[in-house]
Amino acid sequence: MPVVLTVWCLILVTFILFSGCLFRYVRLKQYYGQSADSEIKATAPGQPDVAGVVQRFARMIQMPTVSWTDKNKRDIRIFEEFQAGLEAMYPLVHQHLTRRIISPFGIIYHWKGKDSKKKPVLFLAHYDVVPAEDKGDEVWQEDPFAGVVKDGVLWGRGTLDVKCQLLFQMETAEFLLSRGWQPEQDIFFAFGGDEEIAGVEGASVMAALFRDQGLEFEFVLDEGGVIATDQMTFLNGKAAALVGMAEKGFVTFAISAAAESGHSSMPDKGKTAIGHLARGIVRLEIKPFPAHLDPVMTSMLERFVPHVPFSLGMLFANLWLTRPLMLYIFSKNRATDSLIRTTQAVTVFRAGEQENILPSEALCKINHRIFPGDTVETVRRRHTSTLTGLDLRVETSDSWPFNDPIPSGDVDGPAFNLIRRVLAITHPHVIAVPYLVNGSTDSKYYADLTRQVLRFCPLELTSKDVAGIHGVNEKVSVENIEKGLNFYIELFCHL
Repeated sequence: MPVVLTVWCLILVTFILFSGCLFRYVRLKQYYGQSADSEIKATAPGQPDVAGVVQRFARMIQMPTVSWTDKNKRDIRIFEEFQAGLEAMYPLVHQHLTRRIISPFGIIYHWKGKDSKKKPVLFLAHYDVVPAEDKGDEVWQEDPFAGVVKDGVLWGRGTLDVKCQLLFQMETAEFLLSRGWQPEQDIFFAFGGDEEIAGVEGASVMAALFRDQGLEFEFVLDEGGVIATDQMTFLNGKAAALVGMAEKGFVTFAISAAAESGHSSMPDKGKTAIGHLARGIVRLEIKPFPAHLDPVMTSMLERFVPHVPFSLGMLFANLWLTRPLMLYIFSKNRATDSLIRTTQAVTVFRAGEQENILPSEALCKINHRIFPGDTVETVRRRHTSTLTGLDLRVETSDSWPFNDPIPSGDVDGPAFNLIRRVLAITHPHVIAVPYLVNGSTDSKYYADLTRQVLRFCPLELTSKDVAGIHGVNEKVSVENIEKGLNFYIELFCHL
């Protein structure tokens, strides 16, 4: 083939390729650039008393419903006090809704709707919190259980994770009941008291009760995503509402090595238990799980197309071509890297009691957040293969329940679109996108009771705010509380 013809063929192919990419960019920009503002209108019957809301929230924070891994350290009376406190704070809810206390770690409310033929909806939250201890040089600026309001900010453990969600749901019900409002379909609330330690006594039991009743929900809404204000730097200051549509799985493997015990002055070179295990850990850590973009993350990036510069929009719109580049970019940041692969982290290492004794066993625990497409079993098989020849045992840890990834709901379905449209009313500056939750929530217990599990809390949080979740100085602004409550009121009114 003549050189000139080859050049013209390359030019033609390049033109066709660019035209195709440009066409897809324009199409996605138009499709996702349509405003949701005009789709539904605000219908909230008035405004709630925000000062009263904050006062009740502070009261919730003052009850230290702390979940400890060592369950013997839990103060059961505090959990019972919290349940009783809800009755005092929300008299209309307890007058009109049916309440069922499952245990100190579970409570269910049922709000009868007008149309019993419609599928009910289920709202989840948990009222337990992690311990609130100082961490090294980081100390609490305010008592984490005093419920202090200072300069328009409420401080305390649980303000973000996740008594705020319970507050929004109860306040919305109380407010709407005071206006004589009744939902079209039945609404259920299921509040857990042990989510931070796996939800075995709370959410697991409540989900089983719903299952026994043969209930199927139109959708389930739990915690998981928030409104990220500064985490997406490519949005040029715009905030993104990360609506969790899928959730990673969870498993911890205990990997152990055995060797002959003895005096440390006469080690068997290269055959100590710790040495065996250390070599295994190195093998695993230098071999991360492969990276992928699942459909949820693909949809998220495509929805950003109208809101980013042209060059980035072309990349997001044409992932069929640019996927390897996007995976490379995501892998360079530990937060985004966790969204494209199964993660593994050595979190526990135990071996030896005394410096002059060779231990007979060394054990580590490796925690995994399982990416959609992987399973507990595929992770186990991969480790077994990687560790071939090292004589190590690989077993699931019995200290925490494990589960495969939760399948995604419909990223274009009515439940996601309802949240997107309500956000257009209460948070018009926010871009709503589907999101893969890399943590573990109570919603996993309810996944077989609905086709749509969503994970979202309507709080606008900076990266510094997010660091307070399970960290020190957890707090939330009064403005954030007001906006979050307005979101829930509108959401209920548009069910």
